[in-house]
Amino acid sequence: MEMNRVAISQLNDNIYAWVIRVAVVEKSLIRHAHYMGRKYQRYVFADDLGDRIQGIVYLNDVQVLDEVLQLYSTYYIGSATVRRLTNNRVVLGTVAFELVITQYSFIQLVDPSLRLPIDNIYNFTPFANLGSLRYFGDSNLAILAMVIEVLPLQIFIIGGRYIWVQEFIILNEEMRPMIFAMWEDFLESEGMHLVQIANEHPVVLICRPKVSRLYGVSLATQEQTIVMYNVDIPRARELHEWYETMPGDGGS
Repeated sequence: MEMNRVAISQLNDNIYAWVIRVAVVEKSLIRHAHYMGRKYQRYVFADDLGDRIQGIVYLNDVQVLDEVLQLYSTYYIGSATVRRLTNNRVVLGTVAFELVITQYSFIQLVDPSLRLPIDNIYNFTPFANLGSLRYFGDSNLAILAMVIEVLPLQIFIIGGRYIWVQEFIILNEEMRPMIFAMWEDFLESEGMHLVQIANEHPVVLICRPKVSRLYGVSLATQEQTIVMYNVDIPRARELHEWYETMPGDGGS
């Protein structure tokens, strides 16, 4: 298997008979694209050189691969379609390609000795630094915070359309509450799920949010955003423990 392995940076839409060894470092909830009339799920994979490539799964393959591809596990993956991305705004990784994966793609969990490390896979941005970022944020932007409150659902009129927005208040050790808004496309999946578990004060990992100037500085979803909940990494556990030791609204 290792003899046939290529790096993420070597993948392109003209390569054949390839295998990559990658860890799952991002995984969205299953989402429904009404404009496409189908459900899908997004992934981001990282290799041992630090490069990343996004993956997408559609329709009936979603339920199968949601069970197979687990966050932070390492796999050999092959026999997927390598699709070139022409819009830089939707590139989630370090290469301008996307893997279209099906249940018939080659996917094999690696031997434990070949697992890729997941320490320091995210470069978390402090809330205090968000004001210096450009409006659409950065492809490497990652935010880790606790959800401390759900705000009332709002409706905005944009271009003659009614747009639903669900806002949350998030907090980290900086003690600077921040508004995080989930826009309409996220409401049926990530938004509803977060509303349901918000009273548990989950830790949220938000990859590639949009940095907005609403409320001074705030965060919002955009097309390339992936939101994950209570991720099993040391930094998330430390944040949860910090919150549990807080008086009042915390655990004590």
